[in-house]
Amino acid sequence: VFFGYRDQLNSMELGDLGTDRTLKASAEDLISEDGWTVLDTPILAEGHSNSNAAFKRVGNFFMLRLSTVVKSVLADSSKLSVFPRPEILADRQLTSSLGIEFADFTYTVEEILSPGDIFTSVQLRNSFMDEMNKAGAQVALLTGSSPPEACAEHFRERVVQWRDFPSPGLLTVVEIPFDEKTQTFVSQIGGHFATVSVVQAHPQSPDEMIVTVGLFVTGSAFPLWASAHLAQMAQSVANLVQLTVSSFGNLESLCEADQNFYTVLSLRTCPQGRPLLPGACPLSLNLGEDPWCVLLDLPEGADPAFTFWFRPVGDFNFPNYLFLFLAAIGCPQVQVFSSIDGRPLVPYQAVVRRSQWMAVNSSFEAAWKVHKMAYRKLNSTKHAPTISEAKTPRFAEVPDSYLDDPPSVPLKSLITVHNTFIEVDDLDGAPAITRTKSC
Repeated sequence: VFFGYRDQLNSMELGDLGTDRTLKASAEDLISEDGWTVLDTPILAEGHSNSNAAFKRVGNFFMLRLSTVVKSVLADSSKLSVFPRPEILADRQLTSSLGIEFADFTYTVEEILSPGDIFTSVQLRNSFMDEMNKAGAQVALLTGSSPPEACAEHFRERVVQWRDFPSPGLLTVVEIPFDEKTQTFVSQIGGHFATVSVVQAHPQSPDEMIVTVGLFVTGSAFPLWASAHLAQMAQSVANLVQLTVSSFGNLESLCEADQNFYTVLSLRTCPQGRPLLPGACPLSLNLGEDPWCVLLDLPEGADPAFTFWFRPVGDFNFPNYLFLFLAAIGCPQVQVFSSIDGRPLVPYQAVVRRSQWMAVNSSFEAAWKVHKMAYRKLNSTKHAPTISEAKTPRFAEVPDSYLDDPPSVPLKSLITVHNTFIEVDDLDGAPAITRTKSC
């Protein structure tokens, strides 16, 4: 469930880069050879030659591509599908506890939009700023624009990571800068550019990785003399990649922390329809005639908030229901997500942060025990829904249009209170979701 910054991605400054479908298509372009104009000027970064430098038109932008070979930050570079998500890398308390310090930059999470998708603030060191300023100066020459402002040592951006994309075993990382003046995501601020990077294991060297970066530059066309400037800009970007990887060091210790950061929950056993929510009992309600509500006769000392239960109406999926249930029992601080790594889950699964889930587990279990009593009484059945941890996430198949505008409406705006009933409205344009095999 998204809260915050997603809607700002569809801004005039970003244009075609405002949708994840375009960004994913750009990642696919990076590993193909169709439509690229190759640069003749060789590029070196820390002694590595890059013969893959090229550019092509992508919507309203030109994308500059280059590849560079770097030392692997994992013991086995073929295991990029377990590369730590950005929220793990930006968890300063966690990285410090493991003795990991990034020499050239510091990330701080401001909001987790979904697993693998964060809004973060970044603090840079001088070496990083120097290379970014060099790249920004080359763009000014290419586009004929005024020289950009010097790269700020502190900025904010969206960082997204997609595992096993564009193909199994590969890793895609997207960075989109945030303009503090306009409060929108943009393609460039100074020497800081929107980028899409694809990381893959080196086919001949297991202790090395190949990083292919796509950097977006605004412009209607490149002049004939652009190749040399593009090469210099690519040189700076290649150096930035080397600085990033050298700052990471070995991230093997973060992989286990990443695997334990989230918990996938499954809703099971709903023999008589969807589960219930607690609420205040309307005085005018005739419970004997209403099949959607039930009133429990709880023992003295029991929480009166759990006396009245009702079946929610409208479109139903487990992430939305779980958020509503947790809010109703006084645990609204738990973030509930409906996707992982850019892939939507089936409607009966949800993702929560393990630490938040453990913190409210006793409160949840107590409330859920009463829920089972209410469900059995309302439906005259011996069975009731269960919520349990899933071994693996199960992903839904959705149309490509889902990536143009994934559900981003804050949940609170979908809820309307009528006479103490909570009605969850249908979300217009929601995609038809079908079950697929687990990943």
